Amino acid sequence: MTEHQAIYAEQPLPEFKGNPLIEALPPILLDSREVIDMLSTKVEHHDGERQFEPRYRMQFVLRLFRYFQPLEQHLDIEERFSKCIRQGYIHRSPLSPDYAMSLAGGHKIIKSGGYYLPVAYSPTGSGFTIIGLSGVGKTSAVTRVLSLYPQVIVHSRYHDKPLVLKQIVWLKLECPHDGSVKGLCMEFFGAVDRAARTNYFEMYAKRSNTIDLMMQRMEQIARLHCVGVLVIDETQHLRLAKGGGSEKMLNFLVSLVNKIGIPVVLIGTTPAKDVLQSEFRQARRSSGILGDLLWDRMDNDGSWDIFCVIHVEIPVDAAKIPVKR
Repeated sequence: MTEHQAIYAEQPLPEFKGNPLIEALPPILLDSREVIDMLSTKVEHHDGERQFEPRYRMQFVLRLFRYFQPLEQHLDIEERFSKCIRQGYIHRSPLSPDYAMSLAGGHKIIKSGGYYLPVAYSPTGSGFTIIGLSGVGKTSAVTRVLSLYPQVIVHSRYHDKPLVLKQIVWLKLECPHDGSVKGLCMEFFGAVDRAARTNYFEMYAKRSNTIDLMMQRMEQIARLHCVGVLVIDETQHLRLAKGGGSEKMLNFLVSLVNKIGIPVVLIGTTPAKDVLQSEFRQARRSSGILGDLLWDRMDNDGSWDIFCVIHVEIPVDAAKIPVKR
């Protein structure tokens, strides 16, 4: 994973000023056309390709897997992530005394094995849920939007003051197939290692470790690396969790929002809706102020017409490819 050196930009909003986590983010995209251009991926084609040999034409069809046409849902998701990442960072500046106190408190509980009540934040982060039919494009849409942000930003100095920090802007996990909390924690350690080049999985992802122990370390790592947003995909697997595991995982994700201020985004197929809303408290917290995004199949309307239009980009030189005789 490529790490980006922090470049700080002046912020127009007063609540964003002086916060290196926000100042190091890419600028807010103000125009929908700009968002569309950054998310789009066109494909190369020309009418003469219809005359090529069948095996070449089969190769041409596979270009559709590289084609990406942003629609209304993608613009909505981009705006939601822009809001939740920045709002989640407002009260989590690494320059604040609360940040140092929170890290010290987390270290204390890990060393002592006791219970520590972390610094109480005023959570400004708010996640949301994306629920839709299988194959509708939820995961690819979120992956495409997250690619607009560097995953890891390395800080070394902020306004001539030392600031040693590897900021993880986003972390995307897949809910374990059995819906287990321990499996999610192990997935978290591995994802952080891949992003920030650490070795947390080797240190903490031992089968002998209890779930509570893993959760404590997961919280501490999330604090240390100032995780901007945590995305959990395939949440319909929570239906398979045994012994109240789904409730325990949802409670843990809610605690990340309340105790650390990390926005949590949950993605799942329609069966996940029953799980996420099994408890009113979890449903309300997971929705936050941004609400749920319910993604149904496309209607035969203007969006469908846009989706079906493939734009010509760079013509292919037909003379270099054998043509069917």
